[in-house]
Amino acid sequence: MASGRGLPSVLRTQTYERPERQDINTDILYPVSINQTTAKWVFDKKGVLDSNSQINLRQTCNQIGGVEQECYLPTSTGALAMIERAYLTIGGRRVSNLESVGHWNTWKRLHFSQEYKEGVAKPKQGGDDCFYGSAARGVAAASATAINARGFAAPYGTLGRRSDEYAKNAATGVMASALTDRKTDPGKIITSDPNNSPDICVGLSQLIPFLIGVQLPLFSIREEVALVIEFSPDSTGHRFFIPAANAANFDTVKSTIVTNSVYLMADYLFFPDQLDMLTQEMMQGGGYDIPYDEIQVLENTEPSLVAGQHSFDSQLPLGGKKVKAVVMQQQQVDGANLSIDNIGRYNSLGLRLGQSVNLFIDSTPFYNKNVTNQSLMLQEANEVEGVPLQLPDYKWSWTNQVDAAGANTKLGLSDRTMNGYANSVEAATSQFLGVKLCNASGQGIRISNLPMIWKRSATIAADDDGKQFTLRFFCVTQRLLNISNGIVHMIE
Repeated sequence: MASGRGLPSVLRTQTYERPERQDINTDILYPVSINQTTAKWVFDKKGVLDSNSQINLRQTCNQIGGVEQECYLPTSTGALAMIERAYLTIGGRRVSNLESVGHWNTWKRLHFSQEYKEGVAKPKQGGDDCFYGSAARGVAAASATAINARGFAAPYGTLGRRSDEYAKNAATGVMASALTDRKTDPGKIITSDPNNSPDICVGLSQLIPFLIGVQLPLFSIREEVALVIEFSPDSTGHRFFIPAANAANFDTVKSTIVTNSVYLMADYLFFPDQLDMLTQEMMQGGGYDIPYDEIQVLENTEPSLVAGQHSFDSQLPLGGKKVKAVVMQQQQVDGANLSIDNIGRYNSLGLRLGQSVNLFIDSTPFYNKNVTNQSLMLQEANEVEGVPLQLPDYKWSWTNQVDAAGANTKLGLSDRTMNGYANSVEAATSQFLGVKLCNASGQGIRISNLPMIWKRSATIAADDDGKQFTLRFFCVTQRLLNISNGIVHMIE
């Protein structure tokens, strides 16, 4: 039961209801403890913490035989690949916790517009997931057709990352397909020299679900407020990826966090005209109730698949919680394909012959009929965020790219290369599925003691034979806490 008032506009990230006088101070906070596994910050008890405060991170990758490996951040994840887990504590109690930070933020990044990725995400957080109209990599023999196709061979009109489509050999002046490879921007290449490796930034609201849309009133909290992050494993595919030219060193390249370059740029907001009112309400009145979304992460590893018909059930025990949405990631985790070129382990690989899915709540199916249509699955996933996924459909699904036997026949992604890997390797690697459960008012469904069950069935193609997947479920749940008398109370 709620006990306080709703948050005033000065504690929200939205537009203020009326003009406000405010001051902003930025402090550089270094961790109170840090090693290659974790880092912890403790915030000062002053002002209002801006949820867009940034954490600066830097890493290095070792040389092999005295040669730099030119590593880079996974293209669809960027900086968030460096962090495995993050949580916020108040008075030693975890208020908000996010597991699988890189995987969840890959899903979030897939909703960024191309313009935002190009102008903001890539410069600040690395990665390179902008796709453009392109052409095949091969150079066609001189002909009228070749002239119309700008000198390139079929297929035409495929999608790929930006590259030099007019590459010429400097000595001969002749177009050469070998020159059409695009590499990670030089300023984002990770080297063995800490002074020559990039700084990248992540916002607090990307790590802590509680801080999405909320500015935290530190001045009114008597207890210690701390942030803890846990770094991802130091191997290829987690914190970083390795170019094709050095792929033989996949297992021997390791990452090191540059600990003296890890710090938090904390923005503290001060509202002189409202501070007395806020202090009185929080310290003497009923305080403020803060509703927010929390991400519960559940995993289920399936056995190796064999060709034929299969059905799978995954139980999601969330008894008593109000669930607003469920997002499912199908990460391939077996053998040589533990990491997928360029994007590392942050994949959600679709099945070549598709699948049918449904979500059961209290033994009742959410959909009257299992969803089998790939376009409908994409539409349902779009409903979760309310923003369409901004990625080529060829990266989301195998539809129209494989034949009945599951073999590649007409890939919609070009064979142009990025860091030496063909774009076409990333076909159907971003098939996140989602179900929105909340109503128009944003209220989720209260789950009973019976677990929700995610059911799916599929005919496994020959090319999928032997693959193993981890199904990772991100369940968005409703939470509510109250800040009053300097103490934070978890109401739900």
